[in-house]
Amino acid sequence: MTHSFFTDLRCHAEKHPDQAALIDSNGELSWSEMLQQIDRLADRLSVEAGQRIALMADNSIHWILTDLAVAKLGRVLVPLPLFFSDAQTRHVLASAGIDTLITVECSGPVISRIKPASQPALHPGTAKITFTSGTTGSPKGVCLSVDNQFNLAYALRDRLAGLKLKSHLCALPLATLLENVAGVYSALLMGACVYLPELASLGFGGSSRLDVEPYFSTLQRLQPDSFITLPQVLSLLTDHMEASSHSLSSLRFVAVGGARVGTSLLRRAHACGLPAYEGYGLSEAGSVVSLNTPDQQRLGSAGYPLSHVGIETDGSGELIIRGNTMLGYLGSEPCGELFHTGDIGSIGLDGQIQISGRSRNVIINSFGRNLSPEWIESDWLARPGVEQAVLFGEARPYNALLIHAPTLTDTEIENYRDTLNRDLPDYAQVGAWYRLPEPLTPEQGFYTLNGRPRRDRIAQQFEAEIDSLYPPLLSTPLKSLSGANRS
Repeated sequence: MTHSFFTDLRCHAEKHPDQAALIDSNGELSWSEMLQQIDRLADRLSVEAGQRIALMADNSIHWILTDLAVAKLGRVLVPLPLFFSDAQTRHVLASAGIDTLITVECSGPVISRIKPASQPALHPGTAKITFTSGTTGSPKGVCLSVDNQFNLAYALRDRLAGLKLKSHLCALPLATLLENVAGVYSALLMGACVYLPELASLGFGGSSRLDVEPYFSTLQRLQPDSFITLPQVLSLLTDHMEASSHSLSSLRFVAVGGARVGTSLLRRAHACGLPAYEGYGLSEAGSVVSLNTPDQQRLGSAGYPLSHVGIETDGSGELIIRGNTMLGYLGSEPCGELFHTGDIGSIGLDGQIQISGRSRNVIINSFGRNLSPEWIESDWLARPGVEQAVLFGEARPYNALLIHAPTLTDTEIENYRDTLNRDLPDYAQVGAWYRLPEPLTPEQGFYTLNGRPRRDRIAQQFEAEIDSLYPPLLSTPLKSLSGANRS
């Protein structure tokens, strides 16, 4: 499959050698130049780099060249998200046994050798290790083969062939598998030009903040045919377009993933001329499993499975993916052909996938970052005076905390928040809080007898209070959102 991917790129380059392939703020590469530079960099890496290569850089032409050069060379690449905390980055470098770190300057990749303390065994065939944002403090490594990635890229190319996409904007970090594989690889297989603006120029700050003005301006300036985005970004963009009456006439396809998408948002987006279509996927399956398209769409569903995978359900309604699953988690047993997703859903008679929820308590925010609420709650409960703490944030831009701390003042709670947030990645921070006037009890149905919160019951009872903690402006930094005492 590696051979056919690069062969297909080379065939397109032979037919259109001078056509633009990659464009960033520092320039552009034609198709012939792109392939020449991939070959040149692969030769350099074969001498200067080790076997396990971490790439830490903003979106750019050099990110793509490095990624593809490592793939062609047959070594292991570990993309490092820039939004990871220092502790998470150190965990990735150590747990994957990284022996080479590549950063990027205007002149190109900077290759630095590292002496790892140890190099744990990898699953045979591992070509890329993508680290999730971590349901606990430590990110989890998903080991993928070359075929895992390119099988998906070919399936997406075939599914979207009728759209005849000529350009794609990278509007997510390339360290995100969804952009790296579903975005760039499939776009190149279609012969499309890939735009690679720096994330700050799009208005991003960290993983969970966005100023929509530069985001929209970039779309207007570049006029791409397609891009991939997240529900909260689509919401901001739709709000902006409704208020301004501006349009983005070049767009043919906007894929929305990372978290569930509300049907009302999709309807509003379509009314604004945004061709937004929901999909479903996870890193363990290469990023995309199913997808709605203009000719195959049902609002409220996650679309039809792509051709390279099969989906079934077990007796509890959990979705199980068959085929093209990961090799396994780093440091764990091999995955095998079937992967139990932990997502609850159903498969319609026509084959469309319906997602109804998650079997565990993992929160997936509207930027696609996921975490276990117990991770944050335990830190709060360790603080003097905090008697109860329950975290929410599913499909929201940041986390909200319900807290019972009768002996603490608002200022003391706010000081706790500032202190705890400093040591957390931005997607795990508490953005706002609500003081519970009374403790939640098992007798009320809010807690189990062994002290575990019944989250659905609490969310239902305090729906209005939780909603009040989310003002409409996502661009407001998390640290400036004051705690709310509404008792």
